[in-house]
Amino acid sequence: MTTIRAAVGRGAPNHPDDVTAIQRLLVRHARWLDGAPPPEVNGQYDPATARAILGFQKDGAALAVPDGVVSPRGGTLARLDLDQIAGPQHRIFRSLCWAHQGDTLTEADYATAATTLGCEVAAIKAVADTEARDEPWDMMGRPIILFERHKFAKHTHGLYNRSHPDISTPRWGGYGPSSRQYDRLRRAAMLDETAALKSASWGLFQILGENHGAAGHPTVAAFVDAMMLRRSEHLKAFARFIAANPGMKTAIQARDWATFARAYNGPNYTQNDYDGKMRRAYERFAPATPAPARQPAGVR
Repeated sequence: MTTIRAAVGRGAPNHPDDVTAIQRLLVRHARWLDGAPPPEVNGQYDPATARAILGFQKDGAALAVPDGVVSPRGGTLARLDLDQIAGPQHRIFRSLCWAHQGDTLTEADYATAATTLGCEVAAIKAVADTEARDEPWDMMGRPIILFERHKFAKHTHGLYNRSHPDISTPRWGGYGPSSRQYDRLRRAAMLDETAALKSASWGLFQILGENHGAAGHPTVAAFVDAMMLRRSEHLKAFARFIAANPGMKTAIQARDWATFARAYNGPNYTQNDYDGKMRRAYERFAPATPAPARQPAGVR
């Protein structure tokens, strides 16, 4: 275990032996310096060492606000002292764009979901119309996500609550704009990738990664793989998730929209009229006199 007598960094004592120790660790983790070159191991706190510390805090330590200081008992030193930092491994973190042209939900997709649930096709269409996002993909073709910091705190047992409060805290909220969700997910994945993937809501129906088993996938990585493919995988996961909840399954079979909305949307479901929206959608998709049905949200 690496120890230093005093802090190294901006405005710190910067004892030569301490600086040397930190420089060696920065060289070890040269991959995680946010593009900064590794410093020369010379015992001097120079501009290259300063840039490397800041780069490591931003990238390797996943800090929201790097301060450029490595403290004797701080989180930056704990991260630097790791033998290896693997970083996020799932392909969702690679700089790739997946094309989804022509990706739609078909009548066959809805029929399959209805069979899974033992309900009418019109019932699953009504729920999908109410609960689905209009668009499941972001500008890079990735599934739309919402990172839940209180879930990350839960899955990491609060280990990062002090060092990374913006992405790990018992309190829900603090989501920020949709454009920042993958940045938050990646920072969390630098600390614990499995916990991070479990802590985001994914795709057309915003299913939490922690529910991957109920959604029909043995691991959260397999669940995310499926979410990257097409809308039909989102609907399959949604149907399996409902089927795994006896209360919701019975409610959709009986077209008991209030019970379903309470179970799926929470006790305040009436504030957004979720049950009313489902009832009216069902009436559109299952009219007394058959007529062309409006496509549910997310279907083009």
